[in-house]
Amino acid sequence: MTSDGGTIIRNTIDSDKYVYSIGIEKLIVSSSASGPFLQRIAPLTEAIAYLIYREPVFQVPAGNTIYEIEVTNAANLRSLVAGTNHHLKRLYLENCLVDRVPPTLSQMIVLEVLSINQCAMTALRLDVLVNNPTLYVLNLAGNQIRQLFPITTPPKQRLVLESIDLSSNQLERLDMFVFAHISDLKWLDVQNNRIVRFEATAPVTYNYFMRLAIASNRITSFDTRNLTLPALNAIYMDDNALTEIPKHWGWHPNLHYLGFDQNNLKQVDMSVFGQFPNLTGIYISENKIESIRTSSPVTLPLIDTLMFEKNQIVSVNFTGCNFPNLYYMLLMNNQLTAVPPLFQRFPKTRISVEWNPIKCSSMMSFKSKINESRLYVTTGRTQSECFTTSSIVLDQENRGCCVA
Repeated sequence: MTSDGGTIIRNTIDSDKYVYSIGIEKLIVSSSASGPFLQRIAPLTEAIAYLIYREPVFQVPAGNTIYEIEVTNAANLRSLVAGTNHHLKRLYLENCLVDRVPPTLSQMIVLEVLSINQCAMTALRLDVLVNNPTLYVLNLAGNQIRQLFPITTPPKQRLVLESIDLSSNQLERLDMFVFAHISDLKWLDVQNNRIVRFEATAPVTYNYFMRLAIASNRITSFDTRNLTLPALNAIYMDDNALTEIPKHWGWHPNLHYLGFDQNNLKQVDMSVFGQFPNLTGIYISENKIESIRTSSPVTLPLIDTLMFEKNQIVSVNFTGCNFPNLYYMLLMNNQLTAVPPLFQRFPKTRISVEWNPIKCSSMMSFKSKINESRLYVTTGRTQSECFTTSSIVLDQENRGCCVA
């Protein structure tokens, strides 16, 4: 660009009406690859991506007309400075030394998407977002954020921020009240942090909230009694450190799916799920569960799937459970020695007890259910294909693997 680079680019564009992008492997400029260069290149493009950026500062001059800027592999980049801008809608920074949301963010008046990934941020002050009325996606994944600071003064205009991604940071506690002034929040991703406590310390409602991603943390305390999420469809708390099913829930009337895979649960009381009448699936696999019980009657009219794979279950007691539409109950890879007598209680259900040490006498008494494909057991064509010491004949080709 120090000689005739601009002319070459313009001629290339003019020569072919189907040019969608131009790649420049080496860019030589007289001063900076941002700032004045962006002004020169703006008439030729709507979007620009720097796959390697070597300077400590990135400048977006006032009045620049580019609508999307991406800066990656910017090992020396520490700050971004923007003048008044009415065009830039998307800004992506990745692999850099930027340690805060750019102070001149409010100058980017129509910005819709801000992404700062794998940089040096250690804190997020939500106050910095209040002057960006069109920002609806904030992605700060892969930083080192340990603290979130709430908006201190109610914004003069409604924030439209819908999606916040804080995954792969270093948060240890999350208080949902911190987003109280972001009333349009729909998606929050805090997976792969260090969160131990998840709570709402004061009453707060997010009417449009649909997705909460909190897997792969260290959660031992989960208390959302102050949290109202009328649109939330699912909560998956997989890969955390829970030792019991949380008891303190807020109002989540449309919750359909609950998941607790890969925690430290040792017992499940089905009664706790009675406060979610629209549940259709409960998933609690790969824990340390030894027993399932019901301390008080519970009715879940829509539940169709219960999954308890890869636990240490030796007994189940669903007395008091009214699940009229239960269709699948998965108990594979546990320590059951007898087939649970649940077919009369749940007339529509199909039960899988594969890879359990079921006694042959118990399996034999449920042979008709096996033949009806209502009960699934481990099978082999010969005894040598069974993991157990014995087996029973199921049909001409298969044997049911069991313990004598």
